[in-house]
Amino acid sequence: MKKKMLAILMTGVLAAAVLTGCGGSSSASSTDSSDSAAEATEETAEETADTAAEPAGGTYKIALIQQHQTNAFQIGVSEAAQAKADELGVELTILSADQDAAKQISQIEQCVSEGYQAILFEPVDPDGLGDAAQAAADKGVIVINVISPCTDWENHGISALSCGDNVTAGETEMQHVADLLGGKGNIAILTGPSGDAGGLQRLEGYENILKNYPDMVQVVEPADCQWDTATAQGTVESWLSAYDLDAIVCENDGMAVGAGNAAGANSGIVITGVDGTPDGFEAIVDGRITGTVSQDGGAMAANGIEAAVKLINGEQLENNTIITTNIWIDANNVADYQ
Repeated sequence: MKKKMLAILMTGVLAAAVLTGCGGSSSASSTDSSDSAAEATEETAEETADTAAEPAGGTYKIALIQQHQTNAFQIGVSEAAQAKADELGVELTILSADQDAAKQISQIEQCVSEGYQAILFEPVDPDGLGDAAQAAADKGVIVINVISPCTDWENHGISALSCGDNVTAGETEMQHVADLLGGKGNIAILTGPSGDAGGLQRLEGYENILKNYPDMVQVVEPADCQWDTATAQGTVESWLSAYDLDAIVCENDGMAVGAGNAAGANSGIVITGVDGTPDGFEAIVDGRITGTVSQDGGAMAANGIEAAVKLINGEQLENNTIITTNIWIDANNVADYQ
């Protein structure tokens, strides 16, 4: 019995020694594990920092802030932008400033705070958006100006401008009007919002051509119709009761359609627009308007999205001014663009 008890006691001592040894090893392992955990934590922190610098899920967040979304041109812009975003696999948020410059500034600021990698915008106020654009750029956001240029855009943190050549568009439109009138006649002009950069440039183009045709007379002051079809229609209805017009030259298709609605199909009045929109094409086909100059607003937006993605990826742009081509479209070629 004594021998048996001694054996049990010895077994206990040996077990204790083994446990003590394990405890020592465990302590060393624990230290090693702590070091490993610390290293892992460091690596995780680095990975988290890297992830924070990249968009969630590997998808870039891009915002497009339009002046408004009230006509066919703007709808075409948003549709083309979305199609390009889908093609490139980026997340696109499309917002409307509703022709409110203060709202657009607030939208830019909100997009910055929400972590968008790029913001595209068509300025409501070309003179008043520079500071907001610069503030966004200072936060590391890529800023792209589309469709209508900001004043002095290159000095306000804006990385690229994607637009048409509005002066040339105006010249192209008015030259076709001059040709159709044989260089003489009574004309009237419908403009976009007062102060809009694109509208002012188109008006400059009109004036460049009118200098060459002293017998083309503006019988009424240009009317600001805010790009709006209904406003243009009402304005032209009042004009037709007061003036004998040979041509109505409009700064966009929406207003040209309004003028065409007021004059009626095959009125004999030359009615023209700019933008090359589906409603403009339809009005050409049914004889309410004569022609339009297409600048392809959809391409302006799509080109802007593509430029933004390249810049986010760290690539360089071959040219930071991306210009679309002007094309005259009338009854002779409208079928090619519908």
